[in-house]
Order: sequence, then C-alpha cells, then structure tokens
Amino acid sequence: MRRLATTFVLLALVSCEEEPAPVPATAEVRGKPIASAPSPAIDPKSLPTEVRALTGATGVNLAADAPPTTTPKEIEGYREVKFELLTSYDYEWSQTTGIVAPGSKGSQIPPEVRALDKQKVFVVGYMQPIDFDSAGVKTFLLTNYPGGCCFGMVPRLNEWVEVTLAGDERVDYSYFDAIAIYGAFQVGEAKSGEVVTSLYRMTPDKVELADAR
Repeated sequence: MRRLATTFVLLALVSCEEEPAPVPATAEVRGKPIASAPSPAIDPKSLPTEVRALTGATGVNLAADAPPTTTPKEIEGYREVKFELLTSYDYEWSQTTGIVAPGSKGSQIPPEVRALDKQKVFVVGYMQPIDFDSAGVKTFLLTNYPGGCCFGMVPRLNEWVEVTLAGDERVDYSYFDAIAIYGAFQVGEAKSGEVVTSLYRMTPDKVELADAR
C-alpha cells in the first residue's frame, strides 16, 4: 500500500507534463528549487591569456578562484545536509519498473553519501504527502522542489527523502513553504522484492517551517 501511495505521488509530480495554463500578470510566482548541482568549475590556467587578463582587470572571480565550501551548518547537534549532495550522482534505476539497471554491481550510492547513514542531520525541502487524514500528514516525501514544479520530469530516486512520523504523530500540510526535518538519516536501497522504493528515509525528531530556524 505504501509503495502504491508513493507511486501516486510521483505520478502527481509528473502531471505537470501537459502545457501549463497562462499565469496572470499579477500572480505571484513561487516555488524556486532549493538547490541544484553546481556547474563545473573552470580552471583559470586553461583560459587564454587575454581572458585571464580581462578577469583580473574587471575583478570578476572565476568559480575555481572561489573560496572552499564552508563547514555545514549545525543546529542543536543536527548537521545540515543539502539536496545538492544527495542528488550529486546518477543512480541507474528504471522509472517504469523500479528495478536497478542490469549489470549494476553493489551500491551505486557514493561513500560521502553513505557516510550520512544513522547520522543526526536536518534537511530542508518541500512536502509531498503520501499518508494523511483529518489530523494531518503521517507520511510524505521531502523533495527539493514544491508540488507541481517538476516540469513533466519524473523525479530521480535520489531526489526525495521518505519521511514517516513516529506513532500517532501528524504534521500540518505545507505546500509552498519549505520545511526542515530533523532526525537520524537512513541511507540505503529499500526494496519491495526487486523494486527499489527509496534511497533516503527518516523518522524525524522534529518537523518545522524552514523560516522558523
């Protein structure tokens, strides 16, 4: 049943494949993706001398000249993990059958992502409800884009975290507002038979609006 519900959610995300209706000029455009994979850095030494001289004269810094990535943010002992890292690799998986591509050997999840397993982290994203009732949402997918903003593309398996609240806990549904989930992160292929159903999971200690941090 959980797998069926997840399938419905993914189909709903793809439903925007049809041409969208025009947006009125006065409508507020919302739903910007939280993070995306960075563009490859340019090695300044590979550029012509004229271009390097121009960047020096104008003060424009190249990506390769940028300072190293800062230390991940930490809140109350939870380390921040961004979708930029979670989606930084290709996972060979059939979007129609849910089965791992033939010939794949071992886990396709890179070591730096596998190292997050069982770690206390927090992730910011958008809620796509799976299991809910009048009291609120019990299970949802956390994605790096709000509902309806996938532009007809089927989400990759490493583009969501399956979130299940403990016991009878529920949270209010949040559509456009980004939320933060805090808890022990689970990394690894969860399967139903041969079908891979998720790579990332969490039973959160806390769920809150990202703006509340």
